[in-house]
Amino acid sequence: MFKNKLYLYIKLMRLNSPIGILLLLWPPFWVIACNNNGEIYNFVSLIFLVGVITTRTIGCVINDFFDKNFDNKVSRTLNRPYASGLISKKEVILIFSILSILNLGLLFMLNIKTIYIGLIAILLIISYPLTKRFFRAPQIFLGITFAVSTLMAFTSITNQLPNFITWIFFLATLIWVTMFDTMYAMSDKEDDLKIGINSTAILFGNRDKIIIGFFQCSFYIIFIYIGYLKEYSYIFYFFLVLAMLVGVYNQILIKKREPKFCIMAFSNNQYVGLLIFLGIYGEYLI
Repeated sequence: MFKNKLYLYIKLMRLNSPIGILLLLWPPFWVIACNNNGEIYNFVSLIFLVGVITTRTIGCVINDFFDKNFDNKVSRTLNRPYASGLISKKEVILIFSILSILNLGLLFMLNIKTIYIGLIAILLIISYPLTKRFFRAPQIFLGITFAVSTLMAFTSITNQLPNFITWIFFLATLIWVTMFDTMYAMSDKEDDLKIGINSTAILFGNRDKIIIGFFQCSFYIIFIYIGYLKEYSYIFYFFLVLAMLVGVYNQILIKKREPKFCIMAFSNNQYVGLLIFLGIYGEYLI
């Protein structure tokens, strides 16, 4: 009985599918590596590593709590523990409370500027699931939610307000998340149309692949600009080119809009984030 419940809790928090953690991990670590001369083995990095895990799990729990009556009508989410009635509302609230206390504990280990920004991030995380009901482009809201981590990373390292380059990282993250979550939404498009949930996949219609391509190009151009501002060498651009090749491959995957390939393209963005991090980190190893 205990093992069965534990497995259901793991599924609720999506710990059995860590792709979301890997996607959320890279933006703050881009900024930490960039602003700390590549030094990532420190207390702040540990806080962000654990914080990314707890933040993502909180997002999943609150999303399932609000979306129960939608999830049980979508084939991909039909068997989620709360939607299928395998765990109760009290259990979901208890898990959310425990994770929230842990996350706040981590946040309050950082400086006051980061705490203020983090409290804003908490409001965004809780609000995001509701945006699918009234906002035609909830992926943009999710992008902002993800991107706040870049501001937190900078203030936690420097104890200063975000500078120009950090805001560029913020913009890059916003575009990146909007892009890859649109790929994700393409796999659910038919179900979302039936139940009346908004997404950029629906908003963009038949132009979805073109707009995704535009977002991809904008994202990579922004990082070329970051490399120029930071006077990075061939090391950064080598990894950036590899990340671009992943982007090209993702366009091939979504060509026919087949759900399983759209999910694959979405997942591949973890490698984009990793490669860009390696490019930034590599600049400080030599």
